[in-house]
Parts: sequence; structure tokens; C-alpha cells
Amino acid sequence: MNAYNTMTASAVTGASERQLRYWDRLGIVKPSVGEAGGRGSRRLYSFLDLVQTRAAKRLRDGGLSLQRLRKALGILKEHPDQVRHPLAQLSLVTDGDTVFRLTDDKAVMKDILKRGQLVSVLAIKPLHDYVLAHLDRTVKVTRAKVEAAGKAYNVTVEPDVVDGGFIAECPALRGCVTDGETPEEALRNMRDAITDWLASGQERHRARAQ
Repeated sequence: MNAYNTMTASAVTGASERQLRYWDRLGIVKPSVGEAGGRGSRRLYSFLDLVQTRAAKRLRDGGLSLQRLRKALGILKEHPDQVRHPLAQLSLVTDGDTVFRLTDDKAVMKDILKRGQLVSVLAIKPLHDYVLAHLDRTVKVTRAKVEAAGKAYNVTVEPDVVDGGFIAECPALRGCVTDGETPEEALRNMRDAITDWLASGQERHRARAQ
């Protein structure tokens, strides 16, 4: 399962990091891969969590209060045709005062909070596509060349969506991976990593020859 830290989740969904922490505490959207359980622990979100977060953000932007959002989610989860993740699996509609869900019959809506007037539909497929597109832009892999031991090596650099910072990898040297706080630092560290990788390979070769 892919996991995304709070910074990545914020960049992808448009919800602030403060909102994400608050929604976690309220139980609106909880990070399902990793919960913040003390010093050194991190909130880690799945792709499904990101879709739900984007849905919650849209509903909040539509004027729905957190109290009503929580109430609507509670009712949805208790419904006989229950789904595990209503924010990611249902088509929801809000007028800023209540939440409706669309049924299999597109002409029929269920008023979750028993009041209000239809204004707009929150369709799930566009939310899914939105999250995918923003992940592609946020978790972007770049390519560079690193000079080490008199040779140029192709290197990839991408954001570390779990721990933060950036990861650099040299595909030609299996297992040659390093990291850094910035892409530049990751590339500088990669130069040393390649040198160490080549040196360890020479040591292994000498050991086999003895």
C-alpha cells in the first residue's frame, strides 16, 4: 500500500495540515496507514484516505459545518446499505446546511440530515481523478546525472512521501539509494553513495578471488 505523509496529503487535497490534524482528532478522516501515536510517529494516509479528505474539503468549502459533516457521516455508516468509506464511495450533495446522498436511481436522493435544499452534487469520480492528477504533480520523479569515480551515472530523485525530504536512486547500481532534505542534498549524497557502492563491490570481488 502506498502511504503519504501529512505534507503530501495537504498538497494533494487542498486541506491544510492543521485541518488534517483536526479532522483526524474529530474522526472525520483518520489516516489508515499510520496514526500519530506519540513523539516520532507520523500520520500516513492511503490513496482512499486522500479521496475522502478531498471530499470532506469540498463539503466544507460548500459551507457544511464540521458538526453536520460528522453527523452525516455517522448516519451514513449506520445505514442498512452501509459502506465502509462513505466519503470515497458515495455521491454526496450539499447545500451548506445538510447532506444528501444519491441512490441507484439517479432521480432519487436521500436527505441525510432531514432538511435543506439541493444546490450542487459532489461526484466521486472527479474527486478520484483530481487526487490522481495532483499526486502525479506532487510526487514528481526527476532525472539527473551524477559524476562519480570518473563516470556519469543516471539518477532519479523523488519526494519521500512518508518521511519527508527526497530520495535519490541510481538504477544502474542495484541498491544504491540515499536521501536528503532537498533534491540538491540528495544528489550530493548520491555521489558519496555511488563511490561507497563501487568500493564495496571491489571489496567483494577481491574477497571472492582470494
